[in-house]
Amino acid sequence: MRSFNGSYWSFLNYDLSREQDLFFAFVDRNNQLWTEQDSVELDKMVGWGDWENFDPHNIRSVWSVLPNGAEQVIFTGQGLYSFSRHVLGKQIKNGNYFFAERDGQNAFWAPVDDKALLHCIHIKNDLTCDRSFAVERVTGLAFSAKTSTLWIASDDGLLRWSKDRPEHLMPVLDTHGTSLKMASTAVALREGRVPWAIIGNMLYRQDQNGYFLPVVTHWPNALAFMPLVIRFSSKNDLWIGGVRARNGLLHLRLDGDRVAKIDQVDPALVGSELVFSLLWDTRHRLWVGTENGLAGFDGHQWIRVTKDDGLISANINQQGLSEDQDGTIWITTSRGVSHLMHPEHLFLKQNLNPVFVKVMLGERLLPEKAVSYTRDPLMITLGTLNTALASTSYYRYRLDGVDQNWITTTTGEIRYNFVPPGHSRLIVQALNDNRNLVSDPIVLEIRMERPWWSNWPLIALYILSVVGLPYTLNKLRFRYLMKRQRRLEALVEERTMEMRAAQAALEQQARQDGLTKLMNRRTAEASVKRLLEKLSRPDDLGIMQSATLALFDIDYFKSINDRFGHAIGDEILTGIGARLLQAKRQEEIIGRYGGEEFLIVVQGDFVEAKARITALLAVLSDVPFETKAGTLSIGCSAGIARTRPEEAWEDALERADQALYKAKIEGRSRIIVSERDQDDEDYPG
Repeated sequence: MRSFNGSYWSFLNYDLSREQDLFFAFVDRNNQLWTEQDSVELDKMVGWGDWENFDPHNIRSVWSVLPNGAEQVIFTGQGLYSFSRHVLGKQIKNGNYFFAERDGQNAFWAPVDDKALLHCIHIKNDLTCDRSFAVERVTGLAFSAKTSTLWIASDDGLLRWSKDRPEHLMPVLDTHGTSLKMASTAVALREGRVPWAIIGNMLYRQDQNGYFLPVVTHWPNALAFMPLVIRFSSKNDLWIGGVRARNGLLHLRLDGDRVAKIDQVDPALVGSELVFSLLWDTRHRLWVGTENGLAGFDGHQWIRVTKDDGLISANINQQGLSEDQDGTIWITTSRGVSHLMHPEHLFLKQNLNPVFVKVMLGERLLPEKAVSYTRDPLMITLGTLNTALASTSYYRYRLDGVDQNWITTTTGEIRYNFVPPGHSRLIVQALNDNRNLVSDPIVLEIRMERPWWSNWPLIALYILSVVGLPYTLNKLRFRYLMKRQRRLEALVEERTMEMRAAQAALEQQARQDGLTKLMNRRTAEASVKRLLEKLSRPDDLGIMQSATLALFDIDYFKSINDRFGHAIGDEILTGIGARLLQAKRQEEIIGRYGGEEFLIVVQGDFVEAKARITALLAVLSDVPFETKAGTLSIGCSAGIARTRPEEAWEDALERADQALYKAKIEGRSRIIVSERDQDDEDYPG
């Protein structure tokens, strides 16, 4: 199946371009495309008309897109490729290219292989690069057309290139005239002229004399926040995104050259605490890229976009957002490229149109007329006529006279074990948090006759017969009540067994990582806190013991997933868990801390603990893993820190994390001890 947009034909996405039998297609009133495939399957094409998705299976990693109207340039781990009319063209440059910054209509600067910065001119399929500077790991670029200056954020610090001195990259200076050589992660231009940058995890700005002054030295939740990207949305509004914080997105409100206020954006609004990419488009909208999808803010409301809305993958790359000349948005993810052709549609108010799909009373459909009294359960299936938002919508309901508050269901299933006799009203609303929508309520009228023993004629008969038939009536009622009680007891017993089974499963899930069978993050953290509390108490000799903490992860694990697939990556993680469990000693704490990152805590002497951690990592790296893709070897990078009685364990964890980061920078497959522990008197060497 292909789609024609008035200019050219393109595949809708990879899945629909594969060879198969398509018998018909249908577009519903919500502009959703439905197809029947191979005579047995009815599929919905999510986001048809608003999205184009491109999944280049023959390219290892796609990092970003440089828009240029009808023709784009795709930056990948295998080089630069031309991309036009949804068709990947030839390779126009070899190397690992991440992103680019324009300094002219067809000229741009681009870092390559984390080692150099190129200045290139691209005309159609020809690319000429006439200048190359050696720069370590460029993470941000900003070109000022007003001053003809390029600002470069890199591991070598914040650098400046100017047309006045085109052969050199100049480091920026502080007010003492000293070069700021700390690594820089991001840079943005205020009003297209004045640079603001993240240098050494702090926010700096350039003053009128050209020197750089610190503006923010301590962030909210400073223990964990690591800023990665910054964008100005106006002269006095600066957005900063980062990782490892309770709030991954900050909104800085400026008053002149100082920060008047820092607002922490609720992660529920952007869908994540990890922000990798920011874009301020020409329609004055902020776009936020995270590992859980795309978020947008038009100044009035936040919306979120995931795979359920048409995005090819939820994991958006750093520098993965760019705007084309026609206002469309290009989004690069871990799986491929998404092209959002109508961003304005995401902010339109829609009607969710909830409906009752099926209403069952016991084993039969509930009729519209009044029904005889019964204790059969009421079972309801809900749905929505808005097929575009059906997968991300949920429902809340309330039965008058029974429920005091709203009850939420994400599955659309409602069950009441019985409905009271008389006239009842079930009120239902559909909700969609991604688009901030709440539907108008729909109402189900339930009319049930009262039981025969509560009718007034029979009550009068009871009174008249109270002298002659009290024993008989009480016995009959007692039998009914006993039968009802046994039925309820059986139902309660059944529900109790189900709850116990569910509780046991939840307790197991809460303690253990489902894939590796190691401790999960929460259990590992709780175990470490208990251990350190125990060690903080002096022994019989008045000596407080210490423990050694290590954070390690698998080198190039993303490459394993990209090359062999996540199933093979899961096999590796499962094998790691099995080996560590086999080698683990009873007093040691080993847990999966997140993704491919693991935590090890060993008690006792620091030298012996370091040797033990080395031995555990050797268990993983010395013997290859047998997978469905063949024999694979892995390497591990680790950071080690020793706990101290006077500090919180999170401080030791932060030092281990910094040591792990240093191990990666120095080339991976190594163990680095934190700088503070290396300075201790009892550290060997």
